[in-house]
Amino acid sequence: MRFIQIAHALTLHDGASKFVQKLDVMLQKLGYETAIFAHKLDPRITSDHIRTMDDFDGTAEDIVIYHMTTGTSFNRWIANYPHKVVLYYHNITPAKFFFGNAWGSWWKCLLGRRQLRSIVKNTFFAWGASEYSCQELRAMGLGEAKTLAAIVEPAPFRQRPSVDTIRNRYHDGWLNLLFVGRGVPHKKQDEAIEVVRWYRDHIDSHVRLILVGNVKPSFGKKLHRMVDQYHLQDHVVFAGGVSNDELCTYYRVADALLCLSEHEGFCVPLVEAMIFGKPVFAYAAAAVPETVGDAGILFTDKTPAHVAKVIHDTLQDEDKLAQLKVAREQRLQALSYEHIFSQVKADVEHIVALWQAQK
Repeated sequence: MRFIQIAHALTLHDGASKFVQKLDVMLQKLGYETAIFAHKLDPRITSDHIRTMDDFDGTAEDIVIYHMTTGTSFNRWIANYPHKVVLYYHNITPAKFFFGNAWGSWWKCLLGRRQLRSIVKNTFFAWGASEYSCQELRAMGLGEAKTLAAIVEPAPFRQRPSVDTIRNRYHDGWLNLLFVGRGVPHKKQDEAIEVVRWYRDHIDSHVRLILVGNVKPSFGKKLHRMVDQYHLQDHVVFAGGVSNDELCTYYRVADALLCLSEHEGFCVPLVEAMIFGKPVFAYAAAAVPETVGDAGILFTDKTPAHVAKVIHDTLQDEDKLAQLKVAREQRLQALSYEHIFSQVKADVEHIVALWQAQK
């Protein structure tokens, strides 16, 4: 018996792709033979252990774990697989966020939720990246759905060297607010720009927003128009896609993470910011409250004036910062590798029992 993980696509720096590989290591530590397959495989991934679906060799003796992230023609393969599977649901962005601005993404997300129902029918156990995701699965009739948080290990981040050019450029006394994530409408980088504008005009002109992540061209045009309209060229940095060393350096120079996203299935950058000891300010949408817990400041009102004032007041409050530090450490412990590994061990034992019972 093997545990075979399958993904529609695996890329070098994608969070879901990293999770697949980390889960594979855990399964091997538990003594299981494993395999990883992808319908689309980033050529930069050169591991012999990861192959394309052209080489798929699963049998009735193997347990398949499918990682679902979006709508794709490949989902039909999973829905029609002759044996029931384990599903890991990373969550699918609601299609409404792409309506009228990214029709391709709109269709993929709309299709994905339709296909999810078919896959759920062929699933005997599911993990969700959050309780938010699990509730969606249970609403589709899947009783065996359990939360398994993303695996974010502190050591590899903290051991990364800093990039001197970034550190020297942005370690200048300005307030650095960082956002990490794709540049797409539901991530709301436009609203973060509005916050920085208000902060500059009403609190302190020495404020900067650093946007890390590739930006969808159509959305990027909107963001750049805002920067030009508000004369924020010195206050908004489009860092784009970055290396791991660059990412860790941006976390180090940041004073806080600002995330006003309206949909997250988990949101790994929230945890990464905690690893670097940075205060987290985030909009309380989807799975964000679960991920942050008490370790950050959550907004239900994200008007620019309110967000800017809360950020300023919090960063000036030593007692509050001390409380957040303690809460961050507790949250990181709850999300530690050891804690998640212990859960995976118990869940896998349950999965094997379910699988054997249905044979």
